[in-house]
Amino acid sequence: MRVREGSGRKDKKKRQNAGTTLVELIVSMCLMSILMAAVVGILSPAAKLFVRMQRLQFAQVILDNVIQELRSMTQDAAGYVKVYDTCEPDTPMGDKTGEEEGLALEFLDTQGYVTLISTQGCPDTDIYLGTQKIDAIKAEDQKPGRLLIRYYAQGTGERYVYEDKNGQAVARALQKVFADGAYMGNYLEIIFSYPPGLAPGDQVEYLNAQVAIYRDEEKTKLWVRDQVILDLRYHAVKKTDPTAQKEW
Repeated sequence: MRVREGSGRKDKKKRQNAGTTLVELIVSMCLMSILMAAVVGILSPAAKLFVRMQRLQFAQVILDNVIQELRSMTQDAAGYVKVYDTCEPDTPMGDKTGEEEGLALEFLDTQGYVTLISTQGCPDTDIYLGTQKIDAIKAEDQKPGRLLIRYYAQGTGERYVYEDKNGQAVARALQKVFADGAYMGNYLEIIFSYPPGLAPGDQVEYLNAQVAIYRDEEKTKLWVRDQVILDLRYHAVKKTDPTAQKEW
């Protein structure tokens, strides 16, 4: 049989141009999977560490901002300073005495208004001007873990009203120092305390504050914590007597 010239070269060229076989494809995929698994195994811990360090850095920024605001606010204390052990929404404030340390700080500011600072939240609050409720304004309930300020006007007997006759929380004003988004999913806690050795009526030159940022609302997973001193600019004395009352 006579073979046409050039037919061998064409068959060889066809074989060279043939696609990848199924076996070759499976082997390549297996090798690629092994390689990717090795790469992911190396990069995954590094990626988790990077995310954690970034969140820790964000928590430190939040902590620094809170400390700066605290120092600015407490400089206005000009009458008395009082520390409560707790200031939870269901805590009766009437006839409540002060403690050596706690989660809420109260003071009389330079304008003559009582200022209450805490991170424990509060229920729906009606806003009053004197003894008249402003119907157009109502503060919604605030969840814990955020820096919150409430303002009150002193009445007769140097006490302020924190609740009306129906049990509804009232205040002259209520302010969230930072928007909820500023906490980036974290939760704030502040514990206030006096310098050691102060008796009721003694001048308070500074306060101690332990400021902490947690990852969870239950405050079991700590991010960062710092102990700071809050200097007072004006004359203010330590007070432990009741300063709040229910109803007018």
